[in-house]
Formats: sequence, structure tokens, C-alpha cells
Amino acid sequence: MKQILLLVTLVLLMSGCVDGDKYSFSESGDNWEILYEVVVTNDVEQQTAGSIKYIGDNKAPETIDYKIQYNSLGQGSSDEESPLKFGAVKFKNITCGNCEIIQKDDEIEVEIMWEGQTEKLILTTDK
Repeated sequence: MKQILLLVTLVLLMSGCVDGDKYSFSESGDNWEILYEVVVTNDVEQQTAGSIKYIGDNKAPETIDYKIQYNSLGQGSSDEESPLKFGAVKFKNITCGNCEIIQKDDEIEVEIMWEGQTEKLILTTDK
């Protein structure tokens, strides 16, 4: 009983550590499905996580290059030759400090490049 009470207390304390909001952005295209989650921790810091999943008709590529941009300053993230595991790339706990914070109504631009092909998607918040 004490362990359960301790666990519940820890969960409540940890949930109180996040001051800001949480937003989920997503979109599906011809070949890719993207989920991008943002947790705003304070006025100048946020954490992002998400996945890029292959949904095309052909065999999934072994690696992809991708760019994620979320404002006019070109802030975001990118990676080259990211290996796909079970048809997906996952990224988590990317912290951006002293950056422009992603807002709920923002659009996030994602460009995925693989095997000489490119797909661009615009992510919006789930409603």
C-alpha cells in the first residue's frame, strides 16, 4: 500500500513540473506519416519528440534524410542517413533552450528525402 501511495505521489509531483502546454502535430502523405509532439516547459524552452513512419506501397527505405522547420527563422531539426527501424524513425527528448516557442496554431514544415525522392508535408495540431 505504501508503494502505491508513493507512486501516486511521485506521478503527481512529476506532472506539476511542466508549466506549459503540450501540442501534437501530425500529417500523412503518400509515403509518410508524421507525429510531432511539443511540450513547452517555460517561456524560452521546449521539448520535442515524434516519429516519421513509412506508409508507402513499396519496401521501406533503409535510411532517410529529414528536415523539420517550425518558424520563419528556420528553427527546427534535421538528420541525415537516419536508419529506419520497423519502417520508422523516432526522435525524443530534443530540448531547445532560448528558442522561439512553437505555438498551437503554428504549422510545421517537414521534408523527407530517400532514394532520390522527396516528400514535403505541413503538420498542424490535432483537433
